Amino acid sequence: MSLMKQPQLGLKILELRQQKGFTQEELVAQCNISVRTIQRIEAGEVTPRVYTIKTILAALDRDLDDLQEIYFEKQVKKAFLIEIDENKDASFLFKQLNLGWIAGIISMILLVFQLIEETTYLTSNSYYFGEIPYVIITIFSAIAFALHMRIFVLIGELFNANFLKTSAIIAIAINTLIALYSVFDLHFMYINLKAFAVIYSVLFGVVFICMGIAFLKTNHLGQLPKVTGIINLVLGGMFLTIILTVVAGPASILVQGLYVAIILKAIDTLRKQISQ
Repeated sequence: MSLMKQPQLGLKILELRQQKGFTQEELVAQCNISVRTIQRIEAGEVTPRVYTIKTILAALDRDLDDLQEIYFEKQVKKAFLIEIDENKDASFLFKQLNLGWIAGIISMILLVFQLIEETTYLTSNSYYFGEIPYVIITIFSAIAFALHMRIFVLIGELFNANFLKTSAIIAIAINTLIALYSVFDLHFMYINLKAFAVIYSVLFGVVFICMGIAFLKTNHLGQLPKVTGIINLVLGGMFLTIILTVVAGPASILVQGLYVAIILKAIDTLRKQISQ
């Protein structure tokens, strides 16, 4: 098992010690290590041996797996901006928000080509541009969509919309899984096309219903999220009927334009708040 490196390791041990309520002196009394050693480890000045780390973690009622899980969780939160570093200035937030709406437009364009490919396969059992272009389009579409939806995690954090954060992460996870499977099983050898269509429709129905509820619960951004929320609920219901997916699919691309508009509204709102 690979361990995190300094200074993250020292900071995490410091955090775990404080959670336990131990002073450095109380910790060394538990694990028979000098105070100076603990000070240097927590300050990131030295990288301790695995045995020393295990001894410290045992005194804190933790183990190496806990350390890795906590570190992974923190990195995920950092990547999705679930926890915003207070030291980040406003320019950082605006860069992320601008990246979100740009990624949204790119995602919309790629989804059009993806829809053409998938519709062609449904009707002719072959891809319009070919298998390799379809794989490339699908992968880049999933990446653009993830970058786009990730910003709603940030918006949820900034405007205290917790369900929006959760819904955006669910949307990213489901879209990524669907995209990966589409690339993995180009000719639907493992799950037949009809079964895949049902799974696809149900999962995206859940995504749009979650996003719909999330937007309806989002405040401070005017009526746009409310309208978008209602449209999302309608689309979610259409996906769940299975047969209306043929209409809901193309419509969902247009709805993504409303997502872009919400991000732009969030940027404008934040600028006004900062200037006050």
